Amino acid sequence: GRVPSLRGLVVIDVVEGTALASLRFMHNLLNNRPARFDTLPKAIEWSVRSGTIKNAASARVSFPSQLSPTPDGHYTWRIDLAATEQYWQGWFQDLSSIFLAVPAAKLLVLAGTDRLDRPLTIAQMQGKFQLSLLYGVGHTIQEDDPAKLAEVLIEFLTRNRITTPPDGPS
Repeated sequence: GRVPSLRGLVVIDVVEGTALASLRFMHNLLNNRPARFDTLPKAIEWSVRSGTIKNAASARVSFPSQLSPTPDGHYTWRIDLAATEQYWQGWFQDLSSIFLAVPAAKLLVLAGTDRLDRPLTIAQMQGKFQLSLLYGVGHTIQEDDPAKLAEVLIEFLTRNRITTPPDGPS
């Protein structure tokens, strides 16, 4: 259904075409990450070294929530992502058309233009949504550069009169 009060929609670093094409690599990605970590600092270090999160300060805050302590003092993944495989395609199928059909201001924030699929490329050229590219970030844009993402969100919300700037009306 529709949300009558919806005035804006923001999608952060998810594009249907890229996501669906990447699913075939998911098992390899999951199999190549450590099954457990000896300590929390080593887990955080891995998250940064592997490029999972590029911002070490963010990794120290958010990465521990992805892990669970074991009785022997180690850490394992809180969620078995491989067990969710039956849902992977459904998470992304028709995402572009659903995004484009929303009758509200739309913003797509990406880490690079190579991630736009065909429907989004056409719609962006037609001005159907705002595209913001943040360089030097990875898949976790909100963690890799939270200040830059906040600037982009404030500009979008202000420009579309969804809110006023933090320092008041201009």
